[in-house]
Amino acid sequence: MQCPKCQFDHPLQTTECLKCGIVFSRYEAALEAAAKQAAVAVPLPVIQAAALSEPETSTDRDDALRELKYRALALPLALLVARLVMRTGLRFVAGMLAMVVHESGHAITAWLTGRWAIPTLWVTMHGEDRSWSVVLILTSAIVFGGFVAWKTERWGWVCIAGALLLVQLFFLSLPAYMDSALIVFGGDGGAMVLATILMATFYAPRESALSKSWGLRWGLLAIGALAFMHVYVLWSGPVEDLPFGEIEGVNLSDPSLLTEMYGWSAIQLVDRYLRLAMVCFVALGALYVWGLVSAYLETRVPARLKTRTEY
Repeated sequence: MQCPKCQFDHPLQTTECLKCGIVFSRYEAALEAAAKQAAVAVPLPVIQAAALSEPETSTDRDDALRELKYRALALPLALLVARLVMRTGLRFVAGMLAMVVHESGHAITAWLTGRWAIPTLWVTMHGEDRSWSVVLILTSAIVFGGFVAWKTERWGWVCIAGALLLVQLFFLSLPAYMDSALIVFGGDGGAMVLATILMATFYAPRESALSKSWGLRWGLLAIGALAFMHVYVLWSGPVEDLPFGEIEGVNLSDPSLLTEMYGWSAIQLVDRYLRLAMVCFVALGALYVWGLVSAYLETRVPARLKTRTEY
C-alpha cells in the first residue's frame, strides 16, 4: 500500500504509515472533509454577490430614470414659469433677484477689465483706471482654481478657468476708453450670463455636492430662470419701456449712459443685448440636449455589466 502523504510503499497492508506515522483512515477522512468544504464555499460568494447587487442595480436604474425626467422637464418648465411670472405681480420679486445678478455683472466685468469694484444692491462702485494689481490678483486666483481643479480631475472647472482667462485676456486687449462702456453694458449683459450659469448648475454631475443638495439645485435653477427672463423681457419689449433717464440719487441709468455718454444708438443697444440673449439660449439648448443624452445613456447600461464592474 502506498502512503497518500509521503508516497512510501508498504509491502504489507497496514493501518498507519511506517515512515511518517499517519493513520490512513484519519488522513483520508480529513481530505474528504476539506474537499466538501471547498466545493460548498466556492459558489456562496457568487450567489451572495449577485443577491446583494440586484437591489443596488435596481436603485441605480431608478435614479437614472428619475434624473432623465428631471432633465427633460426642469429647464423648459423653469423658463416657462418665469415667463408667466413676468405677467403677474410677482415680477417685482424677479426684479429684485435680477438686480442682484445685475450688480454682480457690473462688478465681474470691472474685475475682468482690471478695475476694483464693490457691488451693492442698487449701485456698483468701481475704479476709473486699470490697476495691474487687480489684474494680477484675479489672474492668480483663476490659475490657482484651475490648478486645484486639474489636480482633483474636475475637468469642467478646468474648462471654466480656461474660459475666464480667455475672457480676461480679451477684455484687457480692448482700448481703455471702451472699458467703462463695457462695465455699464455688463449690468444687464452680465445678468443674463450669470443667470445662464445659475441654470446650468442644474446639470452638475450626479455625484457632486451641488447635485445632491435638493434645495440648492432647484433653487439656483429657479433664481437663474427668473433673473434671466426679467432681463430678456425688458429688452425684447417695446423701446418706450426701456429704463432711460436718471436714477434718483445715483446717476443716469445704464441705457442712458450708453446712449448719451458712449454714443450707442437705441437700436444698437437693444440689438446687442438681444444677441447676447440668443447666445445664452443657444448655450442652454446645447446643455439641455447633452443632459438628456447623457441621462438616457445611463438608463441603458445593462444591469449585468454594472454588477461585473463592481465585483
